[in-house]
Amino acid sequence: MAELVEKRGPMDVVVAWIHSTAPHALSVIVEELSRPEKSWQLLHVCGSGAWRNSPTKPTSEVCIYRRVILGFTCAGEHSRWLTNNEIAAGVIEALQTTEQQIIVGQVEPWEKRPAYSSI
Repeated sequence: MAELVEKRGPMDVVVAWIHSTAPHALSVIVEELSRPEKSWQLLHVCGSGAWRNSPTKPTSEVCIYRRVILGFTCAGEHSRWLTNNEIAAGVIEALQTTEQQIIVGQVEPWEKRPAYSSI
């Protein structure tokens, strides 16, 4: 990451969709990108379960942390996960606002969320 910053300069905005299998990735991103001492924005994309937890904001004076939570959508008695296009549109919308947390789709009622697929 340091090579990228050296080659292209400091980042203005970073969109990071980090899965739970990389628990330290967010802190590494913040540490590496906060070095130029230039203010930048981190849009942290999270799965639907994140809405039940308060965000763990990275510690950096120059990182403006915001969170995008990906929910699901319901139609009648059926529910489904968001499509790639719905996710992309939600992240783009989040980039155009200053809200600290954006939910794309819905996260309630929680018991209506679709089952996870093993695919």
